[in-house]
Formats: sequence, structure tokens, C-alpha cells
Amino acid sequence: MRGSVAGLAVALGLLGRLPSLPAPAAAHSSARPSATPAPTGHEPPLPMLPSLARVRIETAHDRALVIEEINLPRGEWRSGALDVYVAFGSPGPPIAVDARLLALSAGDSEARIEDAGDPVVVQAEPRASPSVQVILGRRQIAGVTLRVTESQLRSVYASSDLAVLRVRSLLHPPAADGEGARDVVVRLGASEGLPITLERIQVVSLEKAPGVSRARAWLCGPEADSWPLTVGLVPKPAPKAEGGRPEPVATLAPPLAPRHASDDLCIRWWMAP
Repeated sequence: MRGSVAGLAVALGLLGRLPSLPAPAAAHSSARPSATPAPTGHEPPLPMLPSLARVRIETAHDRALVIEEINLPRGEWRSGALDVYVAFGSPGPPIAVDARLLALSAGDSEARIEDAGDPVVVQAEPRASPSVQVILGRRQIAGVTLRVTESQLRSVYASSDLAVLRVRSLLHPPAADGEGARDVVVRLGASEGLPITLERIQVVSLEKAPGVSRARAWLCGPEADSWPLTVGLVPKPAPKAEGGRPEPVATLAPPLAPRHASDDLCIRWWMAP
């Protein structure tokens, strides 16, 4: 138990300064209910076409860390701050959320996981403001507004044509089912009604034993095509002593999967016994 608490404390420390999450409405039964802002139908368009370069799950016995890396090419951006909204996935609101802006180094296809980046202001919200662009998830779902300043964007675009917005959400470990499988739902995004590209999915074991033995990912939602998607395991599991590896399953590279604006990403993994 002491080791579990220590590990969680280390993870919280890595995430740095964290916002308070919105309290459920039921906790304020004596307060006057607040009106939900009516959609204006004129949410500001993004000055660039974003893509989701990587969804990475880092898992241990006492925590799970969901990392989403959003590529923001310079596009038509010339000036101004950028306020975007990221909705929470499942199971439940995270313990903590952290966001950082990075410049993609020349020759790299994605940001290096060890790059620290520049901290971005994170503000927890029960729903997205009508004036904020929703980049992951849906407006009516609780989440966080990420406030990227003009000076941060200028600094990144001075050295690279591609900025990377890395969002990290710390979760309690999802409950395992009867087969030892654990699940999370990660929100995907759309830009001007069209789904943004998802490039890569990873599941990473933070402990040598028990490590992750296998993982699955698929699109989920009312319109989703649930064909299995390719998932990278880090480290790769060792072959079984008896019976070899499980029967291989045909998978589809995430960028090739048919997408809808309402799709989420479901990820399931199994810990080795």
C-alpha cells in the first residue's frame, strides 16, 4: 500500500500544477442552478487543420496515464492566442490533467516523449464555453479548456512549422474484469465537422512485472466501425513458454480506419499473470 501511494505521488509530481475539477451538480443542491449557455453556432474556427499524432496509455498497478498529442501545423495562424477544449474520457474524471506545448524537431515524425515543452494553462470546466473551439470530445462533456498564449505559439513557430499540444490525464487504475482486462475510452476530435486523423496508438507498461501481455483498440460510438486497430506494445511481450503467442488478429492502421465525428477510441489491455 505504501509503495502504491508513493508511486501515485511521483506521478502527480510529474504532472506539476493541476486544476481543480468541477464538482458534480448534485453536490450543490442548495445553490441556484446555473443556466447552460445556448450554442451560438459561431464557434471560432481553428486557423490550422489539427491531427491526433499519438494516443499513448502508460499503465502500472496503481495508475494509468493517458497521453494525447495533438499536432497543430502553422496553417493560417499569424497572431492571437488559442483556446481549445478537451473533454474527459472514461472511466470518470481524471485525478489530474497537465498540458504542454512543444516544437517538433527537424527530422522527427512525432514529439519525443522525454521533451518537457512549455506548460499551458489548464482550466477545468463542466462543459465547453460557446467561444472555445472543441478539439477533442464533445461540447457538453466535462473537460478542460487549454489556453495557449500568442507568445507560446510565436516561440514554437519560430523554430518549427508544427506545434504539438501534449495533454496528460492521470487516472486511478481502471477496474479489471474477470479476465484481467482493463478499459479506457479516449475522446477523439473533429474540425469543422470532419474527424481529425488519428496516427498511432501505444500501450506502455511502466513495470517490468506484471507487464502488459496484449492490447486491443477500436473505434466506439453510435456510428463507429469497430474493426480492430493496430496497437504498439512497449515493451513487446515475451513469447509464452507453452502454446506460443495468441492467434494473431488482423488490424487496421489507425489513419486508414473509416471515421465519424462522433467516434471515440476504446482501448483494452491485459496484464501478464
